[in-house]
Amino acid sequence: MGKLSVLFFISFYTIGNAGSGSHSLWALATYISGETPFPEFTVVVMLDDVQVAYYDSNMKHFIYRGHNTSDKIHDDLAQDGAYVFGIIYQSMKERSFHLKHHLNLTEGVQVQQRMSGCEMLDNGEPALIMFKETFNGIFVDHAIFNSMTHFTYDSGTLLVGYYGIRQAYEKALFENVLLPICIKSLKRFLKREKNIVMRKVPPRLRLIKKEVSGGFQVSCLAFGFYPRHINLTLLRDGQPVAEQELTGGEVLPSGDGTYQLRKSLEVSTGELKKRHNYTCTAFHLSLDNKLDVSWESGAERVHLSTLSVLLVMLLILILLGIFICVKRRWRCTASHLKLVNIDAKA
Repeated sequence: MGKLSVLFFISFYTIGNAGSGSHSLWALATYISGETPFPEFTVVVMLDDVQVAYYDSNMKHFIYRGHNTSDKIHDDLAQDGAYVFGIIYQSMKERSFHLKHHLNLTEGVQVQQRMSGCEMLDNGEPALIMFKETFNGIFVDHAIFNSMTHFTYDSGTLLVGYYGIRQAYEKALFENVLLPICIKSLKRFLKREKNIVMRKVPPRLRLIKKEVSGGFQVSCLAFGFYPRHINLTLLRDGQPVAEQELTGGEVLPSGDGTYQLRKSLEVSTGELKKRHNYTCTAFHLSLDNKLDVSWESGAERVHLSTLSVLLVMLLILILLGIFICVKRRWRCTASHLKLVNIDAKA
């Protein structure tokens, strides 16, 4: 997957997911105008968070990148992909021309990226079809056909000509052409990759206490889970801590196909004296019930103080033992020398 497509996917992934009971298929397209060593047009296809296909304007054919690489891609699936990619290619090329003219950009490299795709509920019903677009890193276009009941369109300030008939055309194209193709392709990819994207790996949960200047940092860490959707909450005396008090909170890949999430709270010395009880609670698709772990502030310092006293006492006992052993050995050595001297005189 290209670096630009990866960044674009990370930026938009949480926007384009209807919830834990859905699956999505996204085409992440990059169009580059100007001289570069890269293809003019590339597409990375993602099933949920797993790459399943690739296409670029140099090779001009659909490449399957899933886990079952020995399986043959059906001709009609490849044709559907090439047809949709052709629509995206021409649309992005046209849009790039208008935007460069609108912004008076005549030289240099210009990059346009688009994420377009659909979501499907577990019951097979379409949930969403959407596209979002950036031009040179600026959000410039956004269209959503959501829940099959209404169409939301939100143009950025840089766009021109996207109103009236054009909006109606986009809606008809999405609803009658692109959505059926996308849902059909999603079902086929889901059947091929179900062992990967439909697996459920439960999270492991840790409550980490770290002493910092002026108090403690309490962190909830959930890791090793799949899929990526998780509800992780830090409770203080049974009540959720406000999100604005926390740092972190972004779900990140762990590098082994699972995900991790950390939320942290700074606990001052004054708060420690109140001996609050902190609890990390996690809800996940793989769990029948919630998973939680707790810690009482203040008790940690009492425990550490007690442990310190015990360690000091243990060290004193060890030193005392060493002193007694050395003293006994010295006495034995002195007695032995005395006997040797008596024998010598005799």
